[in-house]
Amino acid sequence: MFNIKYFLTILALVSISISEEYQDVLYLNDGSIVKGIIIETKPNKYIKIQSGKNIFVYQMDQINIIKKEKLEGYSFKDPNNSRYFFAPTASPIGSENSYIRATWLFFPSYGFSLSENISTEIGMSVFPGIEIKNQVKQFSFKYSTKKTNKKWRSSFGLLYVGQIEFGGGFIFGSFTYGNDDKNFSITPGLGYFRNDSNFEFSENLTLVFSSKKRVGKLVSLISENWVFLNSEDSFVISNSGLRFFGKHLSVDFSWPFFFSSGELAPGFPLLTFSYKF
Repeated sequence: MFNIKYFLTILALVSISISEEYQDVLYLNDGSIVKGIIIETKPNKYIKIQSGKNIFVYQMDQINIIKKEKLEGYSFKDPNNSRYFFAPTASPIGSENSYIRATWLFFPSYGFSLSENISTEIGMSVFPGIEIKNQVKQFSFKYSTKKTNKKWRSSFGLLYVGQIEFGGGFIFGSFTYGNDDKNFSITPGLGYFRNDSNFEFSENLTLVFSSKKRVGKLVSLISENWVFLNSEDSFVISNSGLRFFGKHLSVDFSWPFFFSSGELAPGFPLLTFSYKF
């Protein structure tokens, strides 16, 4: 049974994430307004405030009003905006950026950019008691195009999971509409299997429908749905959950469900950590 402590932790994170964020605002006698964080105060003498990367010092006789005001918008974006749980978005990770990721600590990987729009990821499972040659290897590659307008973006890539001698993967194109805080993606792809130098491709497409909505300064709702098309019986994996994140770290909690022939079966809850450098 799933431990109640996990739910209590999630509720605590949600309560933090939906709390409002405030900033200090100085209204000066000359009509100027300075917004930021007060980092030092000398009673009856001066106030030191940091606004962006700049630090200003104002004498008390220069200041008319000091207020706390609600911060408009968000102070940082989702650091893991290049993907949902497993499916990609069309957004790149950005030039000179990299990240480490681990699902339940047994599936670590390292991703890095090759250019502004090209990135790759490599990883290997670390199951105790299993030799390195028998661990599951992972490789992925993604190229993101430039935005054609203010909303749409596309990317193309491939994924390989398995051993050196055999494995399987997914060749895809991903089309994303929206921004980093609210978007949805359609990702058609073709699965393939490899045995030595022989490749066998699936006869049917796989479609992935994904969406994300930011509902607080530190949390987003994510839904990711894999549809494996088949002329006889299609198979669906629906994986939905939450992403908690800060400026560099994100934590994904999701619970997949499997649908086939009118039957529904729950999967095992997933917990993934990502840190972007």
